[in-house]
Amino acid sequence: MAGINPGVRCLWDRPPLVDKAVIVGGGLGGLSAAIHLRNIGVDAHVYDKYHRLSGGEGTVISICPNGCKVLHHANPLILDKMKEAGKTDMPSCGITPQGDRISEWSLSSHMEELYGQPLIAMFWQDALKILSDSLPEDCKHTGYECANISQGEEGAIVHFRKGDETVTIEAPLVIGADGIHSTIRRVLFGGIEPRDNGRTMWRAIIDGKLCSHKALTMGSFATLQNGRTAFIINGVQGKLYWAFSVTDESTQGEARIRSRDQKEAKERLLKYYEGWDVATHIIQATDPELILERRVLDVPVLSKWSCGRVVLLGDAAHAVTPSFGQGANLAFEDGLELAKQIVTSSDISALEAYEKARIPRASIISEKSQSMGVRQTDEFYNWLYTAVPEV
Repeated sequence: MAGINPGVRCLWDRPPLVDKAVIVGGGLGGLSAAIHLRNIGVDAHVYDKYHRLSGGEGTVISICPNGCKVLHHANPLILDKMKEAGKTDMPSCGITPQGDRISEWSLSSHMEELYGQPLIAMFWQDALKILSDSLPEDCKHTGYECANISQGEEGAIVHFRKGDETVTIEAPLVIGADGIHSTIRRVLFGGIEPRDNGRTMWRAIIDGKLCSHKALTMGSFATLQNGRTAFIINGVQGKLYWAFSVTDESTQGEARIRSRDQKEAKERLLKYYEGWDVATHIIQATDPELILERRVLDVPVLSKWSCGRVVLLGDAAHAVTPSFGQGANLAFEDGLELAKQIVTSSDISALEAYEKARIPRASIISEKSQSMGVRQTDEFYNWLYTAVPEV
């Protein structure tokens, strides 16, 4: 079987531990893991519960220097396409709630100078499509909802719901990349549920022409005051992305995924940001139907990610809060490390080696992500953006 980037195999020059893998979850982590595994000769197939792997704009994500390095290893063309689809020339600034600039810097070029790769701001769905298009069509399967998983003698068995039917698929390796509400995590390790972080977040993507505030001439902006944050990215394909969050226990339970009454959500948001000129300007310009309101959740980093022939990856194992924009990047790293262990180990202890390599890093980033707005040391950022899996 040909890989996506066959040149990767020569780095190890040996056959992989398994010849087939089933990946449950067709998000960024699952798709990138499939690419890494197919690069080393594993016939990796992705199964997702939704009926399509690409769609609307969704949200904006940050592909950070560490994620860029992993994508370059998967295939340099993938990284090139990410840069074309996203925004890397991003002059940035800190602003006061009234819109006055207090600091300015060139975020992406600064990162490229320090860490060897830029930061790419792009639509989540664009990133998903680029990864999906990099895989053969016959290895992507949609409309498969994971219902259960069991261990067999030669592998693991995934039980899917496909419409009104039940479909079982066995493979020597099964990867649970099914997100923060992972079915596979629940089956393997019991009631480890997402954890509420005491914050509510609102976000939307709107036409950039709708906002004319004087502060919105830069590429990205951030401000924090009294438990309220505002993060704005302007200019990705002519759109303006905003994400505002409030640390206030009184907001708990108001919105788990999406407000039932979005007009009320907009009014509530305006109340929280009263006196913030830039934020209220943007909120007023936003159609309530575009506002996504949710609680900020994470998953405590598990002490073990595998059981038998099944292993977790990405948000299923370690969903983090968005403080550092590392969710997708950590998932990319997971996929590369897992492929490395699969091709360099002689038995299923490869999964334990993968855990040993990944859990400490995920734990540190998860812990640091809890402290929204706390300035970290230069040493931490150097480690964050450069300590990717060695190959």
